[in-house]
Amino acid sequence: MNASHLNTLEALPPRVLPTPELCWAESQVSQCLAPGHYRLSDGRLAQQAASCLLTPEPGDGVLLLQAPSGRYITQVLWRSQADRAQLSVPGAQVLAIAQGSVELNCTQQIALRSLGDVELTSANGAVSLNARHILSSAAQTMVHNAQHLVTHVQHCVLQVAQLLRVHGRQTLITAEQDMKLDAERISLG
Repeated sequence: MNASHLNTLEALPPRVLPTPELCWAESQVSQCLAPGHYRLSDGRLAQQAASCLLTPEPGDGVLLLQAPSGRYITQVLWRSQADRAQLSVPGAQVLAIAQGSVELNCTQQIALRSLGDVELTSANGAVSLNARHILSSAAQTMVHNAQHLVTHVQHCVLQVAQLLRVHGRQTLITAEQDMKLDAERISLG
């Protein structure tokens, strides 16, 4: 570039781009139209901002941001009914939490439900279940695979409707007092 061209550039006034104004307001949700889309008490429409993880419910007081791209609910300020809250990210198919440790504590009940698969994996650690009662059921198949299976119980009742098969290269059944085999036919050997 030559010197006269630089002088021409310096002579131009600086371009000032217009900055869109942002407007904050408080409102109240009157209706949920679709996930992440709401009608406010004054009739205006608003979307749930991606950073607003607490899902607004009808009657909730919310903070709105009016931006050039639309009207967004950025925060839930107060709840109309504080007995239940739902967390969600509008438009996201997966919600992932990446942290060194995650704790989930409650005083009453935890319910984990899925219409699809549920996977619990501890690649290098242990999975520990501690409860007064552990109930498990499967509609079709239950498979346990382990290198070692150790069970300690005071009483064990195993009831099978059709076939019970215990097989191993070496099988040992012992009793300190009595052992009873009862059937219409007993075949040994």
